[in-house]
Amino acid sequence: MTPLAPGRFGFQCTFDQETHDLFQYVQALMSHEIPAGEMALVLKGALRLAAAQLEKRKFAATDRPGQARPSTSARHIPAAVKRAVRERDGGQCTFVSDAGHRCGARTRLEFDHIEPVARGGKATTENIRLRCRGHNQYAAECAFGAEFMNDRRRASRHAAAERKARVVTTTPRPPLPAPASLRPSA
Repeated sequence: MTPLAPGRFGFQCTFDQETHDLFQYVQALMSHEIPAGEMALVLKGALRLAAAQLEKRKFAATDRPGQARPSTSARHIPAAVKRAVRERDGGQCTFVSDAGHRCGARTRLEFDHIEPVARGGKATTENIRLRCRGHNQYAAECAFGAEFMNDRRRASRHAAAERKARVVTTTPRPPLPAPASLRPSA
C-alpha cells in the first residue's frame, strides 16, 4: 500500500483467475448496494464482512451471546472469556518489556494462560491474556524452560509430519462457479 494523501492509499495487486472470478461474483452480489461496482467500495464491503466473520471465529465476537456450552477440555476457553479478554486487552499483545514498553502486535494473537493449564490454570478472564505468538512462546519458555519447550515443538512438528504422511489424498472440490453472466465471453 502506498500513501497518496491523508486518509487515501493506493493498492495494487495481481489476481489469479479464481480470485478474479470471486471478486466479480462478490461485485455482482453487492450490486444492489454499489450499483456502479466501484472496486474500492466492493473491496471495503467485502473486508468488513470478512473482519466480522474472523472476529467471530477468533474472539467469539457476537451481538447476542448465548449460553455457555460445557467442555471437558481443560484448554477450552469459553466464548464469554474470549470476548472479555479481547475487550480488556484492546486486541493487542499484553507483553510489557522490562523497560516498560508494551508490545504493539495485533497479529498472530493467542490466548495465553497466566497460570499454565499444566499447572492447574483455569480459563477465566483473570487467568487469560492476549499474547502475540512470540511472546506466548516466551512465556511458556519462562514457565517450563527453553529446552522442554524446544523438545515439545520438535515432537509436535514430527507428529504433524506423520499425520500428513498418513492422510489419503482426496480430489479437491472445484471452486463454486461464477454465474454465467459473470463468466468471460469466449
